Amino acid sequence: MLLLLLFSSCEREQNEYYQTILKSDVGHLRGVSIGANISEVKALEDEEFLKDEMPDYLHYDYSINMGNTYTVTYDFSSENELYEIELAVFLDAIEDAGSLFDSYTQGFNRKFGKGREAEDGFTIWNIKNAKSNIELAMINDSQSYGYLSIIVRDLNY
Repeated sequence: MLLLLLFSSCEREQNEYYQTILKSDVGHLRGVSIGANISEVKALEDEEFLKDEMPDYLHYDYSINMGNTYTVTYDFSSENELYEIELAVFLDAIEDAGSLFDSYTQGFNRKFGKGREAEDGFTIWNIKNAKSNIELAMINDSQSYGYLSIIVRDLNY
């Protein structure tokens, strides 16, 4: 019984990171879809955490809790269309990065179909429709601390 309670509490903490960082299941990542304009993206993010803004770029720094942070950057074309999202997660425990990576893998597999393992260590999902060819790539590159990177990009850009 104690083991079950311990497992449940660890699962709850992991799920908090998962949803806090992912923010929404809508769109490609954090409620945002490739092709959105800068105003649409800014409306979905918290202005308090905006650290850098240019006409074609947004950069946000978020804190999850002590020792755990993440950054989100958005790149826009000259036509004001989002073509790349990069999310970097920094965790003080490598184990947390591993369990978060597993959770995202399962979530992205459910949403986008089974991802494939690339030779460079990334897990990749291709999301194609009539007007776009999008790749979501994720890697757990933890070494002395937990580090995940997720990149969503328009391959036609």
